[in-house]
Amino acid sequence: MDMPKKGDVVWAGYPTAHVFNYARDSKKKLKLRRVKHLLWGDWVKVTDYSYANDPNADIRSATEKKQTSKPPKNMVPVRVRGTSGYMHLEDLQPNQLLEVVFVDVGQGDGALLITPDNKKYVIDAGVGNNMYRYLKWRFSGFKSSNDFDGLIITHPDQDHYYGFSDLVNDSNVHAKTIWHNGIVEQFGVSSSGKQSSTKNTLLGKTRTIKGQKYLTGLIETDKELRDLLKNEKRWIKQTTGNPKRYPDLLNDAVKAKDKTKRRFPSIRMLSTKHGETHPGGAFLPGFGPDNADDCSIQVLGPVIEKIDADNALRTFSKKPKEKTAEMDTGKTKNGQSILLKLSYKNVSLLFGGDLNSSAEMFLLGHYTGLPVYDPTQVRTDEIVEAAKPTFKVDIAKSCHHGSADFTDHFLETINAAATVISSGDNESHAHPRSDTIGALGHHGRGSRSLIFSTELSRSANEFIDREDSPWFQGAQLKAKAEAQTDAVKKEALLKQAEEKLKLSKKRNVTVYGAINLRSDGDKVVLAYMLEKSSKNRRWDVYTLESTSGGALQYKNVKDAQRDEKKRRSKANQ
Repeated sequence: MDMPKKGDVVWAGYPTAHVFNYARDSKKKLKLRRVKHLLWGDWVKVTDYSYANDPNADIRSATEKKQTSKPPKNMVPVRVRGTSGYMHLEDLQPNQLLEVVFVDVGQGDGALLITPDNKKYVIDAGVGNNMYRYLKWRFSGFKSSNDFDGLIITHPDQDHYYGFSDLVNDSNVHAKTIWHNGIVEQFGVSSSGKQSSTKNTLLGKTRTIKGQKYLTGLIETDKELRDLLKNEKRWIKQTTGNPKRYPDLLNDAVKAKDKTKRRFPSIRMLSTKHGETHPGGAFLPGFGPDNADDCSIQVLGPVIEKIDADNALRTFSKKPKEKTAEMDTGKTKNGQSILLKLSYKNVSLLFGGDLNSSAEMFLLGHYTGLPVYDPTQVRTDEIVEAAKPTFKVDIAKSCHHGSADFTDHFLETINAAATVISSGDNESHAHPRSDTIGALGHHGRGSRSLIFSTELSRSANEFIDREDSPWFQGAQLKAKAEAQTDAVKKEALLKQAEEKLKLSKKRNVTVYGAINLRSDGDKVVLAYMLEKSSKNRRWDVYTLESTSGGALQYKNVKDAQRDEKKRRSKANQ
């Protein structure tokens, strides 16, 4: 790329890059040293920084001042992640990447999706406030209005939706649309007005056709949601006055206003019949197959079926069955998760929600048209090959936090080169299950398919005193301030120290548990931040690349760096 100018925004190069600045070596000479390790695609601001003019610069002679007054040859002055310094021009690129951050929300799911054209979506938010804390850190404290293009609630389980509460209640957070799967937990209300809390009424009206029970009382539009919320008997328990949590969250979202306008003006269903429809299926609006950035997001579930004129979702039982006359509410809520397949040029991802074996078998049958429940009529390998055009992807978000409720057919169909598991410490399900991890590796792509876990990538205590922690940095700044004799500099240092110390109680999970994915549509980097990092290495990095035009597979990051260096050298000849 051409030499950028002051004020330009560029991005760190593949697979990682470093910021450099001057420091004294063992012989007390000023030499360039690495001061920050960046991940591919990190946002970089071009500045007019000069070490010679840095108030903290250690310059001891006119020669040194002259040496450091201009950027080193073929290097660019930058400001990135709180650090000023220089970067090699070849370590910068002009284009933004696809980014997905699988946040460590504890028990539950939560991901931030940023598309190559900078559209921002939050897909689930866990049960606590970790997602909110991460987003607030990521977007400068929500000090001004922050607009998300969409908040996606894959299904009404608390460990997926309740973390949206803090976002909904922050007056600086807006989103064009809140998407959900059409199922809203509620009470039954008889014609006489009597409230019922039986499981049969929990997910709305049902109807049984030819031995299969369906949910027919779906909440598809913003108006239908508002109508439900107006009838408080449907979601607030009359005897106690306590609301059901999910409709209570949606009610807060409906009422959230910025002066006179709703901050979340549209809350509606997303399914195979809702969204942007094309001959190839339904897509998240704006991300159809004709997207100018070659980034499409197809909606593979929940699958809408027609019961007369009504849109309906079938119910599921504990075990896979061709027909389900008795509904298991948990399996149905989970099995009807919003299922998204993102395709960006030659790279694909699957966001699997909380799919279970019952749902997986139904989806395999629905998308292949094969009799998947009858092994006498169709072989497993036939099912897998027929389903691969729909479900095979390069990276998958593991369904249901690594639960054992899966089918080997479905995992074999997905055949991912990398799988991300989102799970928490304090839960009774022992997710991810050992057999699930083994199956993910067995059915994954290549000799070393990758398995990431938000729970495992944050192995330290939630609060920790470390050299790169805000606590340690704040203490250092405070000590510098106490030793400073210049009143103006002393005040500036104390202010910086105060800001760092305010962050000292910030949960490590909002940074250290996150699995970061970056892609240009041809290559992929997956990484998480090391809890004991250095200036040379802050990220544990894994790369996926195609070999001879084939499917993406794991490639050792050192080999990727070596090949990238060769590619750059050849391009510059």
